[in-house]
Amino acid sequence: MIIVDDHLAILAVAGAAPVPGEQVATTYAFWYRLARALQTPAAAGHLSGHPAAAAARTRLLNPPADRLLILDPRTSVSAAVEVAARQRANLLLAELVGAARHHGAPVRITAGNVGRTWAAVMEAEGVDFDVVAVP
Repeated sequence: MIIVDDHLAILAVAGAAPVPGEQVATTYAFWYRLARALQTPAAAGHLSGHPAAAAARTRLLNPPADRLLILDPRTSVSAAVEVAARQRANLLLAELVGAARHHGAPVRITAGNVGRTWAAVMEAEGVDFDVVAVP
């Protein structure tokens, strides 16, 4: 399993695996952001205008598990809370790191989503983290 952000999750839902051969998963917070962006067509954001948006929109709220797994935050909330306390992380980052630690999964994020402290937090928490380009 590999945990991705909303920009890579949209590719997975549309059928273009961002990381071939890996089960693609995302956190609830990233899934919510993606659902909100795609369900608000008037918005002029990066996700609502994404080329894969039309194909993903119909599958988004109930994505096929073989394309995108939505991680249940209940399983990793204690890890997320610990990360937030140690690292002063916001909800998006704390949930992401907590899920990665809980599931022992690497994290791949697009450059536009990486906060200024993310690489340092991921390293401090022992998470395999990399920034990837969107195809």
